[in-house]
Amino acid sequence: MRLHLLALFFVLNIILPAVAADSKPNIIYILADDLGWKDVGFHGGVAKTPNIDLMANQGARLERFYTLPYSTPTRAALLTGRYPLRYGLQMMSILPWNTYGISETERLLPEALKTVGYSTAAFGEWRLGHAQKKFFPTERGFDYFFGSLNKGKKHFKRSETKNLDWWEGEERIRVEGYDAEIIAKSVKNYIKDNANKPPFFLYISFPNPAFPFEAPEKYLQPYRDIANKNQRNYYAMVSALDYSIGEIIESLREQKLENNTLIIFHSDNGGAVKNKYKTGDGDVPLAVANNGPFFNGKGSLYEGAVRVPALAYWPSEIMPQMTNEPIHVTDMYNTLLTVAGASLSSDEQVKPTDGINAWPVISEGKLSARKEILLNVDEFRGALISNNWKLIVYATLPARFELFNIQDDPTEENNRSRTEPEIVKKLLRRFNDFAWEMAPSEYLKDLARPHKNDAPIFWRNNPTRP
Repeated sequence: MRLHLLALFFVLNIILPAVAADSKPNIIYILADDLGWKDVGFHGGVAKTPNIDLMANQGARLERFYTLPYSTPTRAALLTGRYPLRYGLQMMSILPWNTYGISETERLLPEALKTVGYSTAAFGEWRLGHAQKKFFPTERGFDYFFGSLNKGKKHFKRSETKNLDWWEGEERIRVEGYDAEIIAKSVKNYIKDNANKPPFFLYISFPNPAFPFEAPEKYLQPYRDIANKNQRNYYAMVSALDYSIGEIIESLREQKLENNTLIIFHSDNGGAVKNKYKTGDGDVPLAVANNGPFFNGKGSLYEGAVRVPALAYWPSEIMPQMTNEPIHVTDMYNTLLTVAGASLSSDEQVKPTDGINAWPVISEGKLSARKEILLNVDEFRGALISNNWKLIVYATLPARFELFNIQDDPTEENNRSRTEPEIVKKLLRRFNDFAWEMAPSEYLKDLARPHKNDAPIFWRNNPTRP
């Protein structure tokens, strides 16, 4: 009898780990919009972010996580695992009146995850094309979509016919309320409805805390003593973002899914810190985001634009840790497919990715295999990191270079391009290799097209609109 029990114990210890290893986790990917590096509690920010801080303190803090300078390029890099220069999305974000979108020849992350049994849903901002139905999320691998195709002008008003950019699936709908809360509610409903089904991949792109600065009164109360209205509203928007994320985490707990769900969170780019931001109502002070020690912000090529608050949270698999190893947003494609058990060498992955599998860095704190990060290349400028050296190239006249050692000088105060000419030459050769591979910018091609920059294309009488 004892021998039988020992044998059974041995068998179970062989079988059970294999079963656990084969189980696929749910994946929730959360993007903030224009969130500054120091605008979260775990980086010492003023805004109250208890739910984000909980994930950071109980998961992996990714302290050298890089994106691209703008929303659309970052989203494209994430969902393709490839630098946006390869398919023309390297410059600017897709604007409401633009007619282009992400190339149909690119294999997106949800399409890849569906091959290994995942259900897929997208919530919030899309920003990857809206003028034609072929650009919609539901045409690019997502089973369900709830949110805006571009970027709404306001955070509250989603029911005006003229400005209606809110969709469920492929149908425009009218919704009332604050967008971050609306998104969180929809996500909670999805989790509840799919708790006992195959694993899901949720891509959640919150519009907070991007301009315009608007928030419900309940989020404004903790900051009522701050004199600057924009600053007060910005912090409130960060709190609203945090509250909405907390609602999603609570939903996972209610459905007993928290231990089997990987959550990735980061900003799409650095916070907007320019002194002025041009709007239809005139100039509005925008210097409210805090990118911490890093120089400049959104739209630039400095650390303040591309180095963002980031974390990974999975209670059963990731121990509390902090890593300063470099990770680029393109790495998340390879990483998530690895976690999901999808093959990157299959016939379906027809284009090589630029990312690497960063899971050993995230889950175990190991050294990164990344020695190079292309921050961006477009027709006018670009930046490349090689080991600890960062080269910024400005092609517009007068052409110039900037070189920083970001390990010794993370605030980019000491331009060493004149004292280190050989390093400039070496990095420039590599930079030019990428430049020769660059596809023409879809933004510039669309800019040359006659059109009126007054309203989103799907709001006008356009024969190709959805």
